[in-house]
Amino acid sequence: MKLLKNKNKENLKFYNDNGWIIIKKFFEKKYIEKIKKELISKTKTENNFFYFENIKKKKKLRRIEKVTEFSKSSKKLICSKKTIKLIKLLEKKNYVLFKDKLNFKFPGGKGYLPHIDGHFFWRDKNKKYQNGWSKYSSNFINLVLPLEKSNIKNGCIYVANKNDTKKFGSSFSSITKKLTINTPNIKTKDINKFNFFPVELEIGDICLFNWKCAHYSENNYSNKSRMIFYATFCKKNKKKDIRKMYYRDKLNSYNNKNNKSLLFT
Repeated sequence: MKLLKNKNKENLKFYNDNGWIIIKKFFEKKYIEKIKKELISKTKTENNFFYFENIKKKKKLRRIEKVTEFSKSSKKLICSKKTIKLIKLLEKKNYVLFKDKLNFKFPGGKGYLPHIDGHFFWRDKNKKYQNGWSKYSSNFINLVLPLEKSNIKNGCIYVANKNDTKKFGSSFSSITKKLTINTPNIKTKDINKFNFFPVELEIGDICLFNWKCAHYSENNYSNKSRMIFYATFCKKNKKKDIRKMYYRDKLNSYNNKNNKSLLFT
């Protein structure tokens, strides 16, 4: 199989051992540039899945979700046979798109705290507690696709090996109970238990990591923006449209004043 170039066995072993992998030049740059152009043209119309931050007292886009529903180019690429085959190679199962988002990080933009995806308790519209992403599937894999060069200076993502998370246990409950209450964030006192690696990517490169891999990103200290597409895949459910369930729950999740009961991304 040519998906992992000439190091199939080595790369597959690395992913199985560590839970993440970088693949260089997986997509052609011309397709990435087409997606970027299309997405920028769509940012003028806001909806419930647009999120902003203030940078030097100016309102700037921080994140857009459900991107593939208004960007045909991104959906075609992210859900291509090439991508799905790669994920099946890594996870040994048929996976489908669960959720997607486009993270912006303009110069001066903030990063994200160290966290473990999907591991948190949240309350639905009836204020009943739910178990993070485990409500939807038992396993997830994230695909990181840079639309602009991503490096340490402009706030690239840092990923830790999945085995570091085992220090918190192996079950959803044991891991979640070790995190900051009602969030996927790692407590400050526990961050030194994780060894994070910077994931610097050129346009066309991708990174994939299992949801058990802790990760974070720094602020953008450069004078250039950093735009990254994140797509999360999960095992296919023949009976339920779990993507639809997730976004419906996200809109209806109970959000208190401290933002601690919201269904996190």
